[in-house]
Amino acid sequence: MLEKVKTKFVELFGNLDNTKYFFSPGRINIIGEHIDYNGGMVLPCAIDIGTYFVARKNNTNKINAYSMQFAELGVLSFDVYDENHTKNYSDFIKGIVKIFDLHFGFDMVCCGTIPHSSGLSSSASFCTGLGFALSTLNNNPISGTNLALLCKRVENEHMGVNSGIMDQFIIANGIENGALLLNCNTLEYKTIPFDLKDNVLIIANTNKKRQLTDSKYNERRAECDEILNIFSNNGYKYKYLCEINENEFDKLISLIDKDNLKKRFRHVVSENIRTIKASKALENGDIKLLGELLTQSHMSLKDDYEVTGKELDTLVLNFLKQEGCIGARMTGAGFGGCGIALFKKGFEIKAMEKVKELYLKDIGYEPSFYQVKISGGTKEI
Repeated sequence: MLEKVKTKFVELFGNLDNTKYFFSPGRINIIGEHIDYNGGMVLPCAIDIGTYFVARKNNTNKINAYSMQFAELGVLSFDVYDENHTKNYSDFIKGIVKIFDLHFGFDMVCCGTIPHSSGLSSSASFCTGLGFALSTLNNNPISGTNLALLCKRVENEHMGVNSGIMDQFIIANGIENGALLLNCNTLEYKTIPFDLKDNVLIIANTNKKRQLTDSKYNERRAECDEILNIFSNNGYKYKYLCEINENEFDKLISLIDKDNLKKRFRHVVSENIRTIKASKALENGDIKLLGELLTQSHMSLKDDYEVTGKELDTLVLNFLKQEGCIGARMTGAGFGGCGIALFKKGFEIKAMEKVKELYLKDIGYEPSFYQVKISGGTKEI
């Protein structure tokens, strides 16, 4: 893929003089969904599909950007100080330039291998990768943590998505063959070996397109803030819902009148507990327990957080019916996107064929399946 991006760069900009090359991975979250912005524990890993960049400074104030995934837009050219929103990927570029405080023009070609709107963090892969690339071009080395924090600001302040830190953090700091147990409040993390023994992980894409800014993602964040306000008005001061442990849960849930808020609170607290248990299960090689926790997570996201939808539920519930399935859940923000399923080796091919058949019958189009490796983080190639 990098060679294709280089070829396109030469076609558009004449040569590869003074260019640098970069790769930024996508991610899956094994467990710990919708709790990153609640200050909880998450267990993501970077994957070896992502975004490739070729870039260089051009000694002007003009940015020239071309995405091979959005070839129909052609080369987007705009001034380095242009902050106008255009509803395409140039909005991310403008946000990066502003938040990273950059003052130079550049030529850039990129191509992503992550299916767009799949829930595998194509936007965070692009944003984190380009932020890293431009910092490198500017001879300004940046730590993985600072890179993630700045890219989170791009999402929050420039793009209007109230995302947490998880996607950017794992993309910036991922390690090969390992997941990170990340505390989204303190940003402390622990490396967890990702060894499934005689089992395999399947990623399945619902192929339902969705945009976080068009979804109920921001609505869920607002509901969590409303819960915190209820507790605060009753004398309980918490910055994040995930500061609350299971011993305090019964006392605090009684303060909430609305059924939807009770369900959101139940998911957040229980998912945080499941994530810690899942990390220990991986460390101990207890894949059976890991699978059980994945399934419990999906049911909580379906019934309490209500972010799955027909497509993800059809995918996950049909996986769970197949021989050899250890557990399955949605991964990412939901509302479409991807699910993951754990299978005993030797059962996965037949299961994918059957799930594809059942999904097509119920939904009207086929899902897609991916085999990926656990990757390191954003890097210069």
